Parts: sequence; structure tokens; C-alpha cells
Amino acid sequence: MGLPEGWTKYGADGVEIRPLQRYKALGNAIALPCADYIMAGIYEVLADRARKEE
Repeated sequence: MGLPEGWTKYGADGVEIRPLQRYKALGNAIALPCADYIMAGIYEVLADRARKEE
């Protein structure tokens, strides 16, 4: 499970990204389970509001 090793080694342009830049970018990333949890909560709130407006 997860992403393949080295998947952040190269940018979209094919140029190798320096390790420090990679670590900074990964440190600013959000874990997918966390994003799923947050989005599920937002969905519940919006769905509740939509039901109340009907």
C-alpha cells in the first residue's frame, strides 16, 4: 500500500528535485486519511444544510 519509493524524486519537467526541496514539500503535504476525514465532515454539514432548505 502507498506510493512507490522515489516517486517525488523528479518534477513534472523530469528534472531531479533536491532532497531539501522534496522534504519541505512532503512536510507541507496532508495525509490522505486526514483529508478524507475532513472532507467527509464538510460533506455532512453541506448535506444537512441542503436537506433543511428543501
